[in-house]
Amino acid sequence: MKEMILVLITLCVVMSAEAQQSGNSAYNNSRFENIGKPSLNERLYLNDSTFIIEGSVLKNVIADGYVATFGLAEEGLSLKDCNKRITDRINDFVADLVKFGIQKNDIYVDMTTQNKIYDYNVTGSFAEQYLKGFELKKNVVFRFNKIGDLDRIMLIAAEYKIYDIVKVDYIVNDIESIYQELFKSVTAIIEKKKALYASAGTSPIQPVGTQVYAEQFTSYYPEQLYKSYVVNESSEYYNNYGNQKKDLRKSPTFYYSPINIAGFDKVINPYVIEPAVEFVLTLQMKYKSKK
Repeated sequence: MKEMILVLITLCVVMSAEAQQSGNSAYNNSRFENIGKPSLNERLYLNDSTFIIEGSVLKNVIADGYVATFGLAEEGLSLKDCNKRITDRINDFVADLVKFGIQKNDIYVDMTTQNKIYDYNVTGSFAEQYLKGFELKKNVVFRFNKIGDLDRIMLIAAEYKIYDIVKVDYIVNDIESIYQELFKSVTAIIEKKKALYASAGTSPIQPVGTQVYAEQFTSYYPEQLYKSYVVNESSEYYNNYGNQKKDLRKSPTFYYSPINIAGFDKVINPYVIEPAVEFVLTLQMKYKSKK
């Protein structure tokens, strides 16, 4: 019995240590489904005279700018009344954004939906539907440069009862230069691998012609990389008597989870403390040897 208790205590300690090391993200059931290195053809030799060498590089890039979309809605008895009230809120919000430092030309108002609102008049056991009013929804879309400004912008929006942050887009301006940097880096890695294979006596060791066999240039944006989990420990409830139960609300936690770096030959700018755009280039070169 003592041995069983000791084993149970040991297991509890191990499980506790694992939870502390991994953080609460261990509650995420899909934590082993992280995005990883793109998989191309993994064959080394194509035939007795040609072979493949692969290189893969990841770079974390902080966005050059951001585009936020804030949504708001207004109800009214008439479309005219509805439109006036939502326009007043938007104009005041936009004026404060301009005071905050956002350029007027970087702000756009997009009307998204216009709906009728119906209700019922109930007389005894008879309910008759009627047109109660209208609902108008619009989005305020604007560009800003520092992600840290978003907290203050949210407070400005709240002054006008605008609480719906529809999305935030991360913008990287010069993707072409990023591709060129990754291409130079990955080709240098392939050259080093070629030299290592030759030093290890791998045959063939004298390639005389090369060509790109396969390539994949991929980007991953933060909205693709956020995950969530719900932390709670609860006892089992067995309902044998038809009693109802009411559970407390469990709030999910969201966190940024960059792609798994396992398998990459090189990671450029590996330490990022804010969500970044991740660019990946995987390249395979085919070598033809002398006969």
